[in-house]
Amino acid sequence: MKIIRTYATSANLGPGFDCFGICLNLYNEYSFEKSDDYEIKEFNEKFCNPTNNLIIKSYEEVFKLLNKNIIPIKLTELVHNIPSSRGLGSSASCIVSGVMIANDILGNVLSVDEVFQIASSIEGHPDNVAPLIFGGLTCSFKNEVFHTIKFNCDENFKFTVCIPSFELKTSVARSVLPKSISMADAVSNISHSVALIKALETGDMELLKIANVDKLHETYRLPLINESNYFKDFAENNNATCMISGAGPTILLISKDSLNISLNDWQIIEQSVNNQGAYIYEK
Repeated sequence: MKIIRTYATSANLGPGFDCFGICLNLYNEYSFEKSDDYEIKEFNEKFCNPTNNLIIKSYEEVFKLLNKNIIPIKLTELVHNIPSSRGLGSSASCIVSGVMIANDILGNVLSVDEVFQIASSIEGHPDNVAPLIFGGLTCSFKNEVFHTIKFNCDENFKFTVCIPSFELKTSVARSVLPKSISMADAVSNISHSVALIKALETGDMELLKIANVDKLHETYRLPLINESNYFKDFAENNNATCMISGAGPTILLISKDSLNISLNDWQIIEQSVNNQGAYIYEK
């Protein structure tokens, strides 16, 4: 039996809007094998139909792009830790799973970069896809094709994900963003983004707190997230820094020490960086 393990990712990372991403150790697992007809097992009922399952839709997209006849599979959800619509890359997790499973079924005809290109095209942007495929801390962008740069992240940083009980659709989080921004705000994000990457690489907690200033999305999205002020105050008082994970509503706290934090209706999970990224193994 073959199994794919795919991880949660956190994109944006403060000022790194739509380009920074980091791979965390929270994961989902799915087993797969060739079948005469599609069999989808142990998923939420609404995802048991192939036409509604993003893994299957992404899987089929690979066959279409390569002009191959689609091979049905039996797909079983074994572990489900990445919540949907919470800003932890759940859609990227499904898309990368589908593309990697298709590549495996076809005999690994795609390079890692080709997997990255296809998955990013399906997702529409690479900020979650890149860290999931390559692991670690990445900066991604598109210039005719998708590109990514991987950075080292100091191993002493702790990433605490604070996951609420409510969802926030990416479409809603996108809808509150301004149509245009000022030159000053653009310059602010560029400069702070460079400083943030340097801080994560070197383990400089003080620089990280200074660098974590965003003018493009957090101001508009924080009002959508209940208790966001609580987490910001907590970070200021506990030598940590606070940012929205992806489009939210999950809040990401970065610190050097473990954080003693709890809040009703919020799941608090301390994470470390996963430098491997998604992979397939046999059991």
